Amino acid sequence: LTAMGSMNPETRCKVSIKYKEIYGKELKAVMKSECGSRNFGTALQLLAVPSDETDCDMIKLACKGLGTNEQLLYTIICGRSNNDMQILKKKYFQLFSDDLGKVLDSELGGPFEKLVFNCLQAAEEEYDPGFHNDDKMKEDAEKLYKMGQGKFGTDESGLFKILCACPPEYIKKLNLLYAEKYGFTLVKALETELGGDVKKAAMFMLNMKIKPYEEVARLIDTASR
Repeated sequence: LTAMGSMNPETRCKVSIKYKEIYGKELKAVMKSECGSRNFGTALQLLAVPSDETDCDMIKLACKGLGTNEQLLYTIICGRSNNDMQILKKKYFQLFSDDLGKVLDSELGGPFEKLVFNCLQAAEEEYDPGFHNDDKMKEDAEKLYKMGQGKFGTDESGLFKILCACPPEYIKKLNLLYAEKYGFTLVKALETELGGDVKKAAMFMLNMKIKPYEEVARLIDTASR
């Protein structure tokens, strides 16, 4: 575990490929046979494959048995770039011959499902200063307010559609404008308007766009305790 855990994802991928070339065995299968499938063995199996396969394996684990591990799901799915999302969906189908959208449709429901499926669409816009200008920012800020803080009840579908489409360069500016105009950051607005797992997932997704990776990692660690 120390050896595998100390490697970055790129190195672990190379080690997995090289191991099979040298010994003719999948490193993941070796870890399973040697260490079993309890927590320790599962952790080693996840470390023994490329990161995109690890993500797919963790989604499979999150959906295994009764109930669904929503926290594990949203930390994998929410906040990915369009390209990373397409890679994830393609890899999941290659590994399990299942469409990821159909799998999650059978597992999820309510506002949490709405957020996840907005993320799965990989519809984040490419940043264009000419399009993502001050006028659009004011318009989106007003729309978001009316769907959340300015509305009796919350329009989750509308909120998620706008926020998932916003590129990081734009959402950072929109967040500042929203806070200046309404006295709340967008993250704080989501915290007050949503509840349960969908609140955590939406805040995580937004933080992935606004904050540095290291700060988001600390948020994941705090949420898991």
